Amino acid sequence: MFNFSWIKRVCLLLIVLAIVALGLLIVPLPNAHAQGGAQGKIEGTVVNVTKDAAPGSTANLTVTLMSLAQGATSIITRTTQTDSNGRFVFTNLDTISTTRYLATTRYADVEYYSNILAFTSDTTSLSTTISVYESTDNPNVVKILETHLIVDVRAPWLVVQQIIVLENTTDRVYVNRANVPHPPTLLLPILAKAIDVQFDDQTVDQTTLRGDGVLTYTLPIGPGKDQIFFEYAVPYTAPKYEFNLLLFNDVGRLAVYLVDVGATIQSQQLAPAPNPMEGTPGAPKLIAVAGEKLTAGTTVKATLDKLPAASGSGSPTTASALPFGDTQTITVVLIALAAGVLATLIAYPLLRRRHRIEETEDEDDEDEESDARTGLLKQIAALDDAFEAGEIGEAEYKAKRAALKTQVREMLGE
Repeated sequence: MFNFSWIKRVCLLLIVLAIVALGLLIVPLPNAHAQGGAQGKIEGTVVNVTKDAAPGSTANLTVTLMSLAQGATSIITRTTQTDSNGRFVFTNLDTISTTRYLATTRYADVEYYSNILAFTSDTTSLSTTISVYESTDNPNVVKILETHLIVDVRAPWLVVQQIIVLENTTDRVYVNRANVPHPPTLLLPILAKAIDVQFDDQTVDQTTLRGDGVLTYTLPIGPGKDQIFFEYAVPYTAPKYEFNLLLFNDVGRLAVYLVDVGATIQSQQLAPAPNPMEGTPGAPKLIAVAGEKLTAGTTVKATLDKLPAASGSGSPTTASALPFGDTQTITVVLIALAAGVLATLIAYPLLRRRHRIEETEDEDDEDEESDARTGLLKQIAALDDAFEAGEIGEAEYKAKRAALKTQVREMLGE
């Protein structure tokens, strides 16, 4: 099975390793590199997993080996070419166990990666495989199996964590080759007026465009099943919230889980469903509704009633602290997801960034800080719009967006 989540996490891991390496500069490492020598070897094979791939398709590919040594300030790269059978080899490598290696190659405009590699004290030779695939530009190969929305009430906000389970039913990578800026591979539905959309994966976060009611996913989608995780917040005015979610694809199953605060959910399209966390010690009580076999173009509607009002007065966008900032994980939600005939358990921290509002805070200071945060979030939204419209380049967009998000996090005390 091919899963692009691995590729996305590898990219993030390399960034994390680089940051850790900087921190390790303060740790004395006498004679570390001298002890390892330059005797290691990594050999591997690039394999085209698509059944009808042309013979010799993996010949003469450029393979890059990235290495990061403990205490290093940068990643070192070396390249080689595959032979007629897709084989490659790198020699004279540092065999210190704290050095990490990653092999990568580009095939048909898509990047592919090996596992993270490291030598042990009794090995000087490692082997790996990089699986590559032919591509397709047919969007119909991607199916949305399930969509789950976990909703917590942080008056006057609903904090939503959304899980989308998808599958590429072929043995080819789906790539949108349209000659447009940032061609989408998937449109992800979100609730209107969502703020501060955050993905659990940095690569996805940086390559997904934000819009009102929609997120534009631009990464290739590989064969097999995958999950996309993200969270955001939407304002509401007590006691009701009108839930409207426009579906851009057929969805096998859609479920909404509301953390029980005494509110109710009514929907003509979604029926009451069992609480998947029933009987789990320490788990929150959830009110669940779900619908099956929903078609593209459908707007799923529900009314959330008897929602609590925020303490104090003022509008949600100006007088209340935003619901992010606290890194405390209150619990882990295990949702049983049916994918075909297989049942999968996904462990996901529920609302890990919930913001705890201290009653002793000075109300004026809170209002001022909230206004500043709202202003920063509006700047992020405007920047997203400018990037989507092609008004600024990708490098400038990423740099400015990262700087703004850093300011938001600093303000929230993360």
